Amino acid sequence: MIVRPTIRNLPIVVASILLGSVTTTAQVRADDPAVTEQLLLADATDDSLDDFSLLEGALIASGVTDLQKVEHYRSDFAHRIAAIVTSGGDGPTAITTSERVYQFLHSEILTGQYHSTCTELDRTLDEGDYNCVTATILYHCICHVHGLSPVAVATNTHVRSRFLEDQTCDVETTCREWFDVVRRDPQAQVLRTQGQVTRQLSDVQLLAKIYYNRGVSLLEKKDFDQAIALLRTSQLLDPADEPTRDNMAAGLNNWALAECDAGNFERAVELIQEGCREHSEFEPLLANDVHIHQRWAVDLCEERRYAEAMQILHAARQRRPEVALFDRGRLAVLGQWASSFYESGDLERAAKLFEEAGEWFDDLAEISRYRSLAIQAAAERLERGGRRDESDRLMRWGLELDPTDPQLQNAASRLTTADL
Repeated sequence: MIVRPTIRNLPIVVASILLGSVTTTAQVRADDPAVTEQLLLADATDDSLDDFSLLEGALIASGVTDLQKVEHYRSDFAHRIAAIVTSGGDGPTAITTSERVYQFLHSEILTGQYHSTCTELDRTLDEGDYNCVTATILYHCICHVHGLSPVAVATNTHVRSRFLEDQTCDVETTCREWFDVVRRDPQAQVLRTQGQVTRQLSDVQLLAKIYYNRGVSLLEKKDFDQAIALLRTSQLLDPADEPTRDNMAAGLNNWALAECDAGNFERAVELIQEGCREHSEFEPLLANDVHIHQRWAVDLCEERRYAEAMQILHAARQRRPEVALFDRGRLAVLGQWASSFYESGDLERAAKLFEEAGEWFDDLAEISRYRSLAIQAAAERLERGGRRDESDRLMRWGLELDPTDPQLQNAASRLTTADL
């Protein structure tokens, strides 16, 4: 379900955790619909809902932030389910009542089709389409009217209802014939749920799953900003949910890669660092931290902005000193930077650059080696460009600095041989 790690272009993580929950009639009003979600989140801070019912909370989590619309849906739903109150016989058992509620739900409300992406409760109420999130929410809402207390249980990819009274009884809210299936084969329920790891969810955690699904849907559309915001809300409501955490990490990773591809390297690094702070165990973030810095440094060097390239790689190494490429990358930048001075004949500035390199590097032998490589590379480019005198002068200057340097001796020999 979750992440297939890659170093480049980690696939967006999509999971269909679809959940749902309950009903009450408490109403909270606000003059400004924009504050509705803040009111809901404030109500949910203690992992319970006091000011909002689950029906109202699920509508708000679905994006219905106008409280007048929320009240309209609540009132209409109450009117629609009133018919079931007189549809049963006297003194039904809990199981037969739960079945009667289930039949009513599918015949009167869930009249459309199952769609895994139909996670908004208002869409279900308007169109009849549903998934396990909306089906479970509405099933619980009607059950509560009849004094039943189902709980929601979730796997990493699914949610269903469960009755804990007497004996555990699970209800697959998206299966229209569920009770008939169980009646024909009492073992069907056991077989269907066997080996699955589930956890019971509070009403607030159910709301978190609505935010989660909306966020995952936007990740698919590469609307990263809004997707991450929704996933953060989901994580706020249910910090223990692993799929939310995994999708947050993958979302930040993919967002950073998108910004990198657009040339927005600074923003890409910010996103990678944000992801690494929160998800230090997520290897693609760590790998793409290197990838993005490498892309950024290459672009800066192509624009001859060597000081900036050195600065961003040095900052990365300060943060992650164990990454060898950050160190080697700085040396490569140093070499290109010096070569640009050598080719322009500015030997004094090149010499000063290597004198100051101790600010970035501790290994003086490496500095000396890259100085020789830079001299050699610049001399060869000058030679290829028909600037033989400048090439010879540069090589002589390099050998004066270090007469025993084998790289410069070999390079000088090759250039002399080529001239003959």
